[in-house]
Amino acid sequence: MRTEDGVLDYSMHFNESRFFTKLGRVAGLLGERVLYSLFILYYLMFDKTIPLKIRSIFMGALGYFILPTDLVADFLPLIGFTDDIALISYVIANAIEYITPEIKEKARHTSIRLLG
Repeated sequence: MRTEDGVLDYSMHFNESRFFTKLGRVAGLLGERVLYSLFILYYLMFDKTIPLKIRSIFMGALGYFILPTDLVADFLPLIGFTDDIALISYVIANAIEYITPEIKEKARHTSIRLLG
């Protein structure tokens, strides 16, 4: 399964354990707004009311985030996460119809808790 922009290609890189490990390392660098967006995609990915192909796109965006060597390597100061943030923003902008108040609340609560 492939989308025009290739996002699904990265779905095979998503791993829940690696996702939370990376978040634990970089949460402070990303800030609350980016964490909130990541958790929106994370919770949408498990929403069975959303078609599988759409949920796979969310998984692909999170898989891209997990990869340390993507278009712009994450270890580069200041610019390392710009490509990740751009992709996450793009996917969320195209997922507006699926983002419920419940998803927003869970994402907000989880991002605040992670920044603790």
